[in-house]
Amino acid sequence: MAFFQPQKESFKFLITTFFISPICFLISCKSQVDSLPQESYPKQIRVGIRTTSSGIGSKNKDGSYGGFCAEFLKTLEHELSRQNRQIPVIPKDIANQYRGKAYPRYSGLTAEKIEMECGPNSTFTLKLRDRQDNQLLKSKILFSKKSFHTTGIKLLLNKKTAVELENAPENQLEKKLSALSIAVIRGTTTLQQFRKNGNYYDGYVPYPKIKQKNQKLDIRDLALDDLEKGEIKAFASDAIILRTLLEEGIQGKSGYRKSRQPFKNKNYVIYPQAPNTYLPKLKKQQYAIAINKNTDYAKWLRETADKVLEKPSLNQAKQDIQKYENGGDILSPVPQTLLSEKPREKPSKSDKGNNPFLDPGVITAFITAVSTILVGYWQYGRRNKAKSGSEEVKG
Repeated sequence: MAFFQPQKESFKFLITTFFISPICFLISCKSQVDSLPQESYPKQIRVGIRTTSSGIGSKNKDGSYGGFCAEFLKTLEHELSRQNRQIPVIPKDIANQYRGKAYPRYSGLTAEKIEMECGPNSTFTLKLRDRQDNQLLKSKILFSKKSFHTTGIKLLLNKKTAVELENAPENQLEKKLSALSIAVIRGTTTLQQFRKNGNYYDGYVPYPKIKQKNQKLDIRDLALDDLEKGEIKAFASDAIILRTLLEEGIQGKSGYRKSRQPFKNKNYVIYPQAPNTYLPKLKKQQYAIAINKNTDYAKWLRETADKVLEKPSLNQAKQDIQKYENGGDILSPVPQTLLSEKPREKPSKSDKGNNPFLDPGVITAFITAVSTILVGYWQYGRRNKAKSGSEEVKG
């Protein structure tokens, strides 16, 4: 028990350390919470919404948004409120869909017109190049670490051709797919995969073709025109994008995009027809939130997006995407809810990582502070004991 017998000098040291250590601990907590200087946070978060697939993002007649992205927007607002960040979230239309060099992929992010992009964006696109300057996209954008949907590539084609493929023996399927003329859009991960498997899909045709110079048109229109004319036999894309073409068609956009009726009305189907089954040899793709990489707050945006994607409130929206892709009911628009009307969500298990007192760095700092108190107390006790013994010898 001699270890805990207080000495005069050691007691002073103990008291001093006792008051200093909590201050150091709180400073450590503060540094965990405020990872950026206040002026480095964005003034607003503009989120671009791709409407290629209404199961993920759609624009309603009243100007509001539907699909998964609408739920993401609301959950992002709630997360910012939980962080006590008064940063407005502003949804924006995406104009760079299938429009070639004039409006290349992710140009909204690279031109800093938006901070985030929500849509059917595969993480594989980081391996693609910006069509304006030929730089790798991974030098300009990054993705959330968490994904919200996994999909694969299918074909939109005439029902008769699909039946032939479905009924083909396994040893003949490769030959039939190799001979099939398949339209694939340039500047996409779909084309990248077809090129890697050219022996298996020898008949694929990149769009736009060399002779098609007008890059301001919706390039997808050029391919779909040829599909309906019978000049090609199939159109390849992500399954969930093809589901929208099949069930809903295309809403026209004055100047560059044609309006099209649902392809199911024209005797077209999707191949392979089985749910969660995709073209052979081609890899599945994960969708995530794209973020402008070249800002001071890019890392914070990604961490925030990851927290949002982990929220249980988004689980149903993720399930709805899968249901939509597999031919479930078309999703109804998600009504917009004012932030002030939202009930405050109880912290979930996924929110434990947001508590600075549960952060590993903070816990380490606290243990270090306590250890310093005990070691210092022990050292001073030993010194005073030795000093006392020395005085007794002299006496």
